[in-house]
Amino acid sequence: MSFKEKSAWIVLAALILIYGGYAWSLIEGGGFGAGTTAVMFGAIMSFVALIVIAHIAAAIFAPKSASEAEDERDRQIELRGDEAGGFILGVVVLFALGVALLRGQYLLANILFLGLAASEIVKNLYEVFLYRRSA
Repeated sequence: MSFKEKSAWIVLAALILIYGGYAWSLIEGGGFGAGTTAVMFGAIMSFVALIVIAHIAAAIFAPKSASEAEDERDRQIELRGDEAGGFILGVVVLFALGVALLRGQYLLANILFLGLAASEIVKNLYEVFLYRRSA
């Protein structure tokens, strides 16, 4: 498994863990119109810390693969993953704009925040799929 594929798995797991937990806390707190800036900021900081630590660990345990140069296959897979994630993000942003006309700011902030997470989950799932398919 290449380091780029390991990285996609790391980010995917962190996205599901952190943003899934964030979404669950919103549901338990009364729905997607609930939440605070501090909780959202905490989720962002937790995500960044988790992926940094996980990438460092992956590089320590497989230093050779971590230092491999990116090849054309890696670039194509990343491009296709970005395309899939970008599509999801576009749909969610349009949905959020429609909801913003009818609802308050926290709802809009949470839809955009979780939409961004969903687009990254799709991007990384697709990259992992492409790596596995060509392995």
